[in-house]
Amino acid sequence: MLKEKCKKWEQKYETVSDDLNFITFFQEMSPKIFAAIEIGSNAVRMIVGELRSSCRLCVLERWSAHLRLGDSVFESGEISEQLFQQLLQTIQGLLSKVHKYSDLKLSITATSAMRSAKNNAETAARIESIVGYPLKILSGTEECQCLADGVKSFLPPSMVLDYPLKQTFLADLGGGSLEISLLKSGKSPSCKNGDYQYSIDIGSLRLRKMVNPENELKSVITEKLLQLDEVLSANPQNRTNLILTGGNAKTFARLYPQVSANLRPENSSTVEAKNWLSMNWTEFECTEQIFQSQSEDEQIEQWKLRPQQTEVFNSALAVFRAIGSKLRTEQLCIPFFGLKESLLLSLVSVVTEKPMEDFTLVLIYGPPKKYKIGA
Repeated sequence: MLKEKCKKWEQKYETVSDDLNFITFFQEMSPKIFAAIEIGSNAVRMIVGELRSSCRLCVLERWSAHLRLGDSVFESGEISEQLFQQLLQTIQGLLSKVHKYSDLKLSITATSAMRSAKNNAETAARIESIVGYPLKILSGTEECQCLADGVKSFLPPSMVLDYPLKQTFLADLGGGSLEISLLKSGKSPSCKNGDYQYSIDIGSLRLRKMVNPENELKSVITEKLLQLDEVLSANPQNRTNLILTGGNAKTFARLYPQVSANLRPENSSTVEAKNWLSMNWTEFECTEQIFQSQSEDEQIEQWKLRPQQTEVFNSALAVFRAIGSKLRTEQLCIPFFGLKESLLLSLVSVVTEKPMEDFTLVLIYGPPKKYKIGA
């Protein structure tokens, strides 16, 4: 395994400062800077990482800009000139933050709102011609696969592939879409991820525009996940493991310890690790009901959420509850990891021509830096 070899090499050359091999090794392993910009429906985000050895990728900075492409696109069907200029300014502003790095490798990727816009190809071409970097619009399937690969390389195998439950699912909720993948199935050893990957046009921003979001949500999930009934009905008694990603999932994970401190039963299965939170599904349901009973103003006052978070938070929790019920979830895991981290790992993997699982991603904690868009 490359990670083990890397540690051995570092130990071998730790004290041999004048060895030619030592010099050659560290020339080959010279640090490189990578950055990934993600244009989502809710925000534009950037993550910057440094490859400090052949297998250690350390996050240096994270940035976030509050630009909701989805609010406009999901209503009008296209990116207006005013919105384009805001997006362009945001990308240029984020790029200015990484000009200080030499030998920079950078990718720009867009998801649901951009792929839903009728003028997405024109928008992508204009951005590339101005900023000098291509903009890739991920298909729903590509977004599913990128997330699945990233999560499997980030979480311990025991939480993904070796989990004792028969099926392990990954669900990522954004402002415009919901991506669901079957990571591991007890149905067949030959089961491939691509056989059970779904990108559904239902997200926290789209739900806000629905007349009866809860009923529409249940209907869409039941219809779109019909193929999974074959997997779930094979053993009706089996329960599943669900991994949740996305901004709202991470918000829930951050708040959970505060909310549940006095609610956990003595036999609670909750595990609060540095990089993820794991709990029993019934504990999620109890905590989710507490949030659902609160108004946006109450959540701002009690939990210090920002207004733009409270606008979509309860809708996101309703989606999580509907998915968990549909998939007969027993255990829930929320990693502090998402699409932007997956995109960063994917970029490093492509540039170095090594698989994503060969890299260890070292995170930084706390809120991302804010990039404010000018008037």
